[in-house]
Amino acid sequence: MRLARILFALGTLVAVPTASFAEDADAYYKQGLAYKQQGKADEAIGALEKAVAANPKHGMAWSSLGNLYKAKGDIAKAVDAYEKATAVIKKDKVLWSNLGMAYYRAGEKLDKAAQQAQWDKAIAALEEGKKLAPNDAEIRANLGTIKRQKGDINGAITELEVATKNKPDDGAYWNNLGVAYQKAKRPDDAIKAYEKASALSPNDPKLHFNIGVGYRLKQEYEKAIPAYEKAVGLEPEFKDAWWDLAQSYKADRQNDKAIAAFQKWLDLNKGVDSKDKKEAEEAIGSMGGSTKKDPPKKDGPKKAPPKKK
Repeated sequence: MRLARILFALGTLVAVPTASFAEDADAYYKQGLAYKQQGKADEAIGALEKAVAANPKHGMAWSSLGNLYKAKGDIAKAVDAYEKATAVIKKDKVLWSNLGMAYYRAGEKLDKAAQQAQWDKAIAALEEGKKLAPNDAEIRANLGTIKRQKGDINGAITELEVATKNKPDDGAYWNNLGVAYQKAKRPDDAIKAYEKASALSPNDPKLHFNIGVGYRLKQEYEKAIPAYEKAVGLEPEFKDAWWDLAQSYKADRQNDKAIAAFQKWLDLNKGVDSKDKKEAEEAIGSMGGSTKKDPPKKDGPKKAPPKKK
């Protein structure tokens, strides 16, 4: 009997009330938020990791950890944190959106099969967010972009049309809708979407480039040319825009401008041998121009000939 009493007494010494763990977790969580507000990311992560160690079901701590991991570029840890957060907090559209985009980022550098699996997870998480907030423009736009990349063009258009309807002042949404329309072979709708995007962000050369592409695919070179000219005016080293502009000038029989544009493209690609380089040089020659040749490569200092014995 005496031994049993001793064992029971020892057992009571190590027992810790559950409430104290929760209190510790909350204290660490508040400390982590304070560090975060001060811009001390590493200290914030350390405190929040202590919070979830004390209480593995502290959803808000996991959510904050996910945000901090994402900001540091540690996407694998961000995914894990968001998964644990959504297991506890099931009705937060922002959490589901963050998890979806973390899955998407995690798939960017994987091989195609693994990437598709990650993007399926991304869509599933974003769909959960959409159930909670059907008119959330950001969630719908992200869903549309990922669906387009997976080849679901009609699904992408549906999502992006909702996004642009609910947030018509976001140029990126209009641009992504334009890309989806173009993939669906709806060139007129694509151009309208690109033009709305460009009106919202007039100094973005890529948007003017997309307008040019839209008109060029329709062989409306007189409309494509001003868009490409705007693109290279905003970004003088925009290689793809110079290439398309040169091709558009050539198709529109503006040979002198075509020669100059091809030459500009060649200047921007000095030292690079490619089929495009050969095509540019041949195009210049066919229009009566001559190309500036790349400077000869230096072989380095020549070695002195060996002395005769």
